[in-house]
This record gives sequence, structure tokens and C-alpha cells, in this order.
Amino acid sequence: MRFSLIIPAAGLSSRFHQSLLSSDKKVAPQSSKLFYRLDGEPVLLRTLRAFRAIPGIHETIVAISPEMRPEVQSWARVLKGAKVRWILGGKTRAESVYRALRKTSSHSEWIMIHDGARPMIKPVAIKQVLKAAPGWGGVILARKVVPTIKKVLAEDGHIRETVDRDTLYEAETPQLARRELLLKAYKENPNAFQATDEAGLLEAIGARVRVVPHGDWNPKLTTLPDLMIAQAMTEKNGSKEVRVGIGFDTHRLVAGRKLYLGGLVIPSPKGSLGHSDGDALLHAIADAILGAIGAGDIGEWFSDRDPKHKNIRSTKILSAILAEAKRLGWEPYHVDTNVILESPKLYCHKPFIRKSVAKCLGLSEKDVSIKARTMEGLGPVGEGLAVTCQAVVSMRKVSS
Repeated sequence: MRFSLIIPAAGLSSRFHQSLLSSDKKVAPQSSKLFYRLDGEPVLLRTLRAFRAIPGIHETIVAISPEMRPEVQSWARVLKGAKVRWILGGKTRAESVYRALRKTSSHSEWIMIHDGARPMIKPVAIKQVLKAAPGWGGVILARKVVPTIKKVLAEDGHIRETVDRDTLYEAETPQLARRELLLKAYKENPNAFQATDEAGLLEAIGARVRVVPHGDWNPKLTTLPDLMIAQAMTEKNGSKEVRVGIGFDTHRLVAGRKLYLGGLVIPSPKGSLGHSDGDALLHAIADAILGAIGAGDIGEWFSDRDPKHKNIRSTKILSAILAEAKRLGWEPYHVDTNVILESPKLYCHKPFIRKSVAKCLGLSEKDVSIKARTMEGLGPVGEGLAVTCQAVVSMRKVSS
């Protein structure tokens, strides 16, 4: 089955921000609740990832707010190969779905809609919805109501009756609809933009809609407590995932160049030869970070064949790589380094190098180790012809 996927994600997150203001938890505000992190990646990106293993997706259209554009545009590298289009959503969820619906291909017989704020959806549940489609105008994922439900008078809270819950289900997403029926439902319902789900629109025109019950946890993250529970559920083994990267760099030492180490200029008659400022220590640290997050090496990011990188400060290189790590949901929490250099001696400089590296990485000095070594006169380093640096960086996934 080929279908178009619509992700409405343009909501104002007003209830989330209200819960944020009333909470005693210190959480940095984001433009959208969909940019808070679960297991190291934004909620919306995690939602999109859930569908990458689903066959038959003809296209994916995500309805967002204008404020979200800068962030989602930075996801191109992660979503490489996925047919994702970003459009501006409407004032309501239903209007956002309609705007996306009008952009879908006429070759798609089916439209699947899934809330951007439901990142815990399992591929098996999505496949169950698709499997149930033949013979129906629409199919929705739903959870059987478990709590006892009371019907109450609004005036005074008086209980009128206990509702029979055997036939009650809580509607969730994904919801699947035949494209022509959904278009018809929007056209014939003057209040379509106030609808809370696609099943309701289909029901209004007499279409047959089926429920696919499930027992997994597929919450819509509406408030801060919802997010915190999801974060606790996604942290592996009760603690955050960690990785370790190894970096290595060597530069020739020549007269007429400055010797940069850890972002500082070290007094020396010779300096590092390189396309950049030649800071072998920061290069080793940057390479270790790239290794830990699986993002290539420093040469792929800052090629020595690109003239725009000529004499670039290595602090800028490290800053760009840290930004990429953060975007992917990773941060360094400890760095151990070796600076192998015959001359000048670094004993008096190590505290300052340590402080500079800690500042570059946003760490405390206690989490940074700078060790100085010599080669006892052996090899190019021992002969004073080169400087070599090694780095081991420990990284952890973060939630923000």
C-alpha cells in the first residue's frame, strides 16, 4: 500500500508552556515542545524516525509554525534520503492537516495522519493500522478505556450514571483515511477546522471507520509531566547512553608560525604548520567528538583544500563540531589528553591550557585532563620537528 504521511506539528504548545510556568522544575524554554529531547533527540525528529522503517510511504508532509523553520532546516543531514516537505500549518490542528492534505499527491489513495507530539509510537502499531485498511473508509489506533467513567451534571457535579466502558476507546494516532473521503469530509463540513481528529470528520459523512486497539504506550506529550515521564521511559537502563571517541593529530613545527595548543598561543621559536592555525590539541579533541557521534572526521568537515578554511582558528572548528554534537543530542562530560612535544616544556602552561580547553567545551576544569609528554629525543617529535596530540572524549546523550 502506498500512502502519504501527514504530521501536524504547528501547535502553539500553550498547555505545555503553561505547565512549564507552574512547575518548580528548571527547564530551558523552547519555541515548541517538539524541540525538547527524548533520549538525546528532539521529540519531532523522533516521531519522524518511527516511520522510516514503514514501507509504502509515498511522501511525508510536516505542518509547522514559522518559528520552527530554522531548527527543522538543520535536520537535513539526519533526514537524508527521506522525502520530507515542510509547510506552514494553520491555526488549528485540523486546518494544518487540511493544508498538508491539499499538498499530497493524487496518486496516494490513502492518507495517514500522526501527531508530531506522539514520539513513542511503535512501528508494529503503524503496520497494524495499515493492515486493517482494506474495506474501510478509515482506520484509527485506539486504546481501550480502563478507568471507571462517570457521567456528571455540569451544574453541581452530581453523578448521573456510571458509563459502560466496554465499548469505549480513547482515539490516538496514527489515523488512516481514504484521500477522497477525507477531502470530501473537509468540503462538506463547515466546522471542519474545529475537528479534533480525522475519524470524527469521516464519521460525519457516514464513512465506516474501524478501531485497531493496542496496549502499548503512545501518549501525546501535552504537558511538562508528560515529557518527563517519556524521558524517564526512554533513558536506557535508568541512565543516559554514553560513548567514547578517540582523536589524534600531528603537525610539523616550523619557524615563522605561532604554536597554538588548546586555543592558546604558547611562546615558542617554532609553530604548527597547517591550513588552519594548526592547534593539534583542539584538532584531536574535535576528531574524538566526531568519532563518538559517528559524524566522520575533521578533514570531512574542514577540508585543507577549501580556501575559506585558510588560517581558521581551531576554536571555531571545535565550536562547529560541538554544535553538531548538540544537535544530535550529545555532549562531552570528560576529556583526557596527551600533548607530546619535546620543546618548549609545558609544565608552567598546562593550567592555562586546561582552563582554555574547559572553556571551549563548556566543562569544569576538573573534567579536563592535560598531560604533557616527550619522546626522549626519539623520532620527529623527539627531534623537535613535530607536535602530536591524543584525546579521549567521553560523551553522553542529553535531554533538554
